[in-house]
Amino acid sequence: MKVFLLCILLSTLGTLLFAEDSKPDVHIKKNTIIVPQVYKPFESRSSFSISFIRLPIDWVETSIDAPIIQFSNKLGLPAGFSLESNIQSIYVSNQFRIGPRWNIEAGRFSFAAGLDAGLLFGSMKVSGFNNKAVGWMVYPTATIGFTTNDIAFTISAERNTLQSLKISSGNAVTSDFRNFKSGQTFSVYMEQRLWDKHVLILGFMNNFQKFYFPAWPAFSAFNRRYYIPQLYIGLVL
Repeated sequence: MKVFLLCILLSTLGTLLFAEDSKPDVHIKKNTIIVPQVYKPFESRSSFSISFIRLPIDWVETSIDAPIIQFSNKLGLPAGFSLESNIQSIYVSNQFRIGPRWNIEAGRFSFAAGLDAGLLFGSMKVSGFNNKAVGWMVYPTATIGFTTNDIAFTISAERNTLQSLKISSGNAVTSDFRNFKSGQTFSVYMEQRLWDKHVLILGFMNNFQKFYFPAWPAFSAFNRRYYIPQLYIGLVL
């Protein structure tokens, strides 16, 4: 929470310090990546971000804050569609997500709906063990956005179904899960123009999940959903 408040303070100070260099005639939508919008065909935008998550004590025996590095891209397609992709990495666990979105704009409001497929791949070698995981998930999503000239707000919701997950130790398969309904995530983002085309992304994600990809080594088909808070800090490239 302290980090989140510090980021808000820094973004506010940045806006004040560079107010003279900002271009009010350039709407923030021209530089954002989170808020839904209709892109020109083959228009592309990218961002780099770091997320901090707090995994449940039941999973890791001690509460830890773990950073996730993420690179994201949006590619405009005809008829209001776009293609979104990202790669997330937390050393022992990685996920590649890709999926289409259909976008609608109505004044300052915008809406999007889509479906992502996520590929999980991870490896952990510790104490003589060679553990690996391979699986894939699907994420139906819905998003609503609101923009002013310099700030964009986005609220999104998604479901997570683990279609398959295979965990092995050496050559032996230790776990094999299929069609596992994990839970949902509710997120809120703010995109703040600092100056010119430089946009800071601040977000907070509320994960209610039975399974979350960074913690696959601790996965054992829990029958309850856990709350996993996640702080998101990014920059549009």
